[in-house]
Amino acid sequence: MKNKIITKVALIGGGPACATAAIQLFRSGIEIILISKEIGGTIKNANLVENLIGYPEGVVGREFAKSFRLQLTKVGVPVILEEVLTVEQVTNNYSIKTAETEIISEYLIIGTGSFPMKLDVEGEKESFLNGKLFYEVFNIKQLTDKKDIGIIGSGDVAYDYALNLQDAANKISIIHRTDKTSSLPILQKRVKNANNIVVFKNHVVKKLVLKDDKIILEVEEDGKRITMIKDLVLVAIGRKPNYDFLSVDLISEYNDPKVDSKLKFVGDVTKNNFRQVSIAMGDGMKVAMETVKRITEKEGYHGTFRQVW
Repeated sequence: MKNKIITKVALIGGGPACATAAIQLFRSGIEIILISKEIGGTIKNANLVENLIGYPEGVVGREFAKSFRLQLTKVGVPVILEEVLTVEQVTNNYSIKTAETEIISEYLIIGTGSFPMKLDVEGEKESFLNGKLFYEVFNIKQLTDKKDIGIIGSGDVAYDYALNLQDAANKISIIHRTDKTSSLPILQKRVKNANNIVVFKNHVVKKLVLKDDKIILEVEEDGKRITMIKDLVLVAIGRKPNYDFLSVDLISEYNDPKVDSKLKFVGDVTKNNFRQVSIAMGDGMKVAMETVKRITEKEGYHGTFRQVW
């Protein structure tokens, strides 16, 4: 039988959006629970976050994630480290189920981020299951020492992943489908100046084959088929919002939000394409303050009293 917990506000997600919202709600005296398989979110992938005020030298993504894990603990935010399997609306409340626990909440904030898109080519699944292909850089970093790495993608993420791995890897190839990149100029410049990173443009990956502990990329270049042999491959071709655990009704609400809804989405899971940690944190703070106001507006005070005070 599942453990059953009832709370005023439930937050699903372990990234900066939900962490910020949770801390603000808890400080305001609101009864909350944060549910996530792990704390940190995709910011763990970032080589260096340089546009976050307060960090003049930049901050390594995994170190930043570690800092807000520590802050959640210090503040005392209640956290359930379990994977959410389903979420549905039951009468006026929300039911969040994990393998072990059911959480019932009146308000629900979802900040589950995004998941990486796949190539959808032959051999991709086999390569992933055999530990030769990855979608997140923090899963591959400890394996890259003196290896030949292929990174498929042409945006900020692909270039940032290459810079993240350059000190350990022997050689890194960034593989573009077209002759263009959407990466920031500063990242392009750093990649250009790196001795062990090479960019291949107009290379379309058609098939992946495992052979002799290597992964062979069958690539189309200007209408001709060529092969590229790598030790490991990292796919960074884009991301999609992560909300597959929602019921059909709640997915409908995600696509067509209700103004008076007690369900809110924050951070990268929202439909816009501005995936920045500062925006995620701002989303979390804004929704937290709006939720506190809505819960306590009859008191005329943007907070509520806890007995421990």
